[in-house]
Amino acid sequence: MYDNNQDQISQVRRLCHQLCSSSCVEQKRQGLHEALLSQRPHWSVLKREEQYGQISWGEKIPFDIALPLPARDSREESGKGVKLFWERFRCQHCGRCCYTPGAGLFLEEEDFERIARFLGSKKKLKALCKYDKALDAWVLRQPCPFYDEDKMECKIYEIRPLTCTKYPLHPPLQEMPYNLALDAFCPAARQLAKDTLGWWIICENNWASILRRLTRDRK
Repeated sequence: MYDNNQDQISQVRRLCHQLCSSSCVEQKRQGLHEALLSQRPHWSVLKREEQYGQISWGEKIPFDIALPLPARDSREESGKGVKLFWERFRCQHCGRCCYTPGAGLFLEEEDFERIARFLGSKKKLKALCKYDKALDAWVLRQPCPFYDEDKMECKIYEIRPLTCTKYPLHPPLQEMPYNLALDAFCPAARQLAKDTLGWWIICENNWASILRRLTRDRK
């Protein structure tokens, strides 16, 4: 029974991603979720406070947050969710992603070559990295040597690694493969997750509508 329910949920979410991703992004951009929330105070008040608390855990516990925005896929029009994310995201310039002790920043081959040219040699860059045999790649040590704590800015911002240009976006969660995911460690990401929490009601309405159609077709 559980497996059947899980399969059905996965099917509904997959169909929603295929059929509704563009329209739901526009609905969220226009704020159409507000009317739905006004009809369901138990969702918009009680559930919101509970979710706020869970999101705030990211300050101390590492985890990723699923957003009510569709992840990009192979379709050309699938980037609307990412576009709306960057419209709404406001970096707080706290630098926490740059000076996390013990962390490491994976460098794509293109990242390594680009930064090495900026420094004047690969040897200089390697001195700031450690080699990860499992990844077969160089990993920039943290705290990041290119972060200026006094000015609170990146010294190589224009040529920063690809991972940095995407942060705080992370790969989608296994249990939510069709939604964007954020690093909860980022305070701006946590704030955006709270600000967009009400958007989930549009997703839930779409899921319910698709489920009704599937149930009706099976009958």
